Amino acid sequence: MEPIFPPAREPRGTGRRIATALAVVAAVGAVTLVPSPYELDDRVEGDREIAASVREGIGDTTGYHGLSVALVEPDPEGGHRVRSAGLGSVGDDGEQVDQNTPFGSASVAKVLPGMLLADMVDRGELDLATRVGELLPELDPADPAIADITVEELATHTSGLSREETTLPQTLWQFVAKGHPDPAESVDDFLDEVAAQARVDPELRGTNVYSNTGFGLLGHALAARAGTDYAALVRERLLEPLGMEHTHVWSDQGGADPVVHDADRGRAIDLDRTVASGPSGGVTTTAGDLGLLLAAMLDGSAPGSGAAEPVAAGDVARREQGLGWYVETLGGREITAHGGNATTNGHTAWIGYSGDRGAVVLSNTHRYSEDIGIRLLGVDEPSPDNVAGERLYATATVILALLPGALFLGFAARRRPWRPSRRPTDRAGLVAYGTLTVALLWYVHLAGFWHLVSPWVWVAGVFPAVAAAVVGIRRWSDLPTTRSGPSWLRWTTSGLVAFAGLALLLGLATL
Repeated sequence: MEPIFPPAREPRGTGRRIATALAVVAAVGAVTLVPSPYELDDRVEGDREIAASVREGIGDTTGYHGLSVALVEPDPEGGHRVRSAGLGSVGDDGEQVDQNTPFGSASVAKVLPGMLLADMVDRGELDLATRVGELLPELDPADPAIADITVEELATHTSGLSREETTLPQTLWQFVAKGHPDPAESVDDFLDEVAAQARVDPELRGTNVYSNTGFGLLGHALAARAGTDYAALVRERLLEPLGMEHTHVWSDQGGADPVVHDADRGRAIDLDRTVASGPSGGVTTTAGDLGLLLAAMLDGSAPGSGAAEPVAAGDVARREQGLGWYVETLGGREITAHGGNATTNGHTAWIGYSGDRGAVVLSNTHRYSEDIGIRLLGVDEPSPDNVAGERLYATATVILALLPGALFLGFAARRRPWRPSRRPTDRAGLVAYGTLTVALLWYVHLAGFWHLVSPWVWVAGVFPAVAAAVVGIRRWSDLPTTRSGPSWLRWTTSGLVAFAGLALLLGLATL
């Protein structure tokens, strides 16, 4: 009788050595690659009293790289004076911020179309009931309701248009790409996109729903009525009369573009600069220039200053809506303002006034700047919107950093499932879920809000994933290729998961 030998297996010592080496390399790599958010340095240019007030109010300076601020207050000799200060740096080389450093406006730019509209109404060139179809007769939208939207609805976010014409996957991709996934390259492209894709939601029309699309449509429609382009209209009607020499719309080739930054990974990034975005957020400016705008608003001399008067309900109870401008109550004070949080485009901005004082804050990272301006006005209550936004971004970052590795480890370590819904471990699943886990960890490394969450949370998320890989390698020779059940179903499930992971990895590799 011939002896019976057990089936050959991979030497366990080899698997252990591979697993140990993988664990060491991955641990060292995770610590080396931990995200490194910016910290605001100590340099100051300009009014040191204002700079000290800003720094004292910030507390934790993580996520800031360069700030330009202005305070507008009554001048003892009459009128208003503008005091300004620059804090921190700009660019990878650490050039100091000064009064001439250009910054992006983000959505602060939306006050300009509102003021243009008010000014054109004052001049008798149109009225608030003028419809889009009258201003852009060649638009020919797929949704006829767009032609019936009034300029007042566009300027008050009550048109029923969505925030912008992007899908959820495109929105998620913006956080890692730091820019719009498919920006309109010209005004004609933007209007064609609106005509083909934009829809008016009849249930939301009349309700305040923030819309970049709406303000883009407003600005270009007003320019069409004036027989010019948006940049030229802003320059003629607002910038030149107010002496704002360092401000320009992105479609205007004059002036330098701002340098914008990824607050969470400590690096300069490319500015998402599109011609069509001028009315909704495409403006380069300085704190001093916006201070001139505020001074003119405070004394009533700004063209279209009536845009700050509330004409509609806001999106929350404490807020009313003017033409572009908001009027809200914080800390018992009424503040007329507009903020801009370009969380995917490396900069934020805020402009506002209350009583006889105004403030401007421009930041070259996407950490919120609104609360700095509110404190400069003497109000010590943070914006509830920003508090909620930061809580949401921080929670999403923690979940996306910790959950994939934990789930992968649970799958890799599974041995005797006692419920049909619990899948036993197999080789196909290890490869598929391992690929997706790596992709998700890379995504959150690039997109996570690490100025709100300790970057070491990412390392804490990598370690379970490494542990899962170690367990999988050590068990590999004992595992089936696929778990029990219909083979086609197991291969299909694992294939789809692996495909999702590979697609995400390839997309991230293109950045």
